[in-house]
Amino acid sequence: MLSYWIQAMRLRTLPLSLSGLVLGGAFAGFDHVFSGKIFWLSLLVGVLLQILSNFANDYGDAQKGADGQMRQGPKRAVSSGAISQKEMLRAIIFTAVLIVLFSAVLFWISFGKNLLAWGIFGFLLCASVWAALSYTMGKNPYGYRARGDFYVFIFFGLVAVAGSYCLYGGSFYHLPGFPACGAGLLSCAVLNVNNIRDMKSDAFYGKETLALRLGAEYARYYHVLLVGSAFLCWLVFFLVMLPTAYLFLFLFYLPLVYSAYIVYTSHDVLILDKQLKITAMATGIFHLAVAAALFMTE
Repeated sequence: MLSYWIQAMRLRTLPLSLSGLVLGGAFAGFDHVFSGKIFWLSLLVGVLLQILSNFANDYGDAQKGADGQMRQGPKRAVSSGAISQKEMLRAIIFTAVLIVLFSAVLFWISFGKNLLAWGIFGFLLCASVWAALSYTMGKNPYGYRARGDFYVFIFFGLVAVAGSYCLYGGSFYHLPGFPACGAGLLSCAVLNVNNIRDMKSDAFYGKETLALRLGAEYARYYHVLLVGSAFLCWLVFFLVMLPTAYLFLFLFYLPLVYSAYIVYTSHDVLILDKQLKITAMATGIFHLAVAAALFMTE
């Protein structure tokens, strides 16, 4: 039974989701305000939020019948019958409670008695939990209405990078806006490959994604635009904030460029499935390489 829960957690999605938080901590180190307690607690909350999202997606897609035989990718726990809907719903509630408890500890360490900061980040926490649940759950899930890319950009980019940076008390004038946008765009690229791969099954089950709305050709143009725009965001940051020698880090970006070319030219589902994994892994590795460089320049 434990193996089914581990499968439902989809631990392979954690590196991408956590890399934005690692970047936030790295920027705090670059700004000389890093705190180990805040860093590890933010990662714990991030892990729980990603697991909550994976549980909710498993539950929501099973309810709506979107995990049928046409679906590509790993088999889902609820739709396969390995975990019942009631069991998954309990797990969702339990995970959400853990998120609130650990977030309260994180906010106390970060903000103390600053009520304004508590209010702002309490709102962001509620929005993050809502976004994790509402992608596929509820009567009007945004993942079925072509809005997934917008929320991924907000929460995997702006909130994960710039928001986590603010937990350390860093200067507003040093807010890593361009890197946060770059991280969000690459996270959207990962989602877009997934949605291009699943276009036929999503159309069959009534799950409207942005890729499906754009169509096969323009969804691929959109993918190239995402990867290219993210590169420009990072390039601006590198040229303004780091020595020229650090441009070597763009070597870690090359797999993303090559993968974007493969996605653009291929219509083979198996190839796209492979590129989904490569895009997610390459994004995480690039973010971690930048984070390591920032920590070393602290």
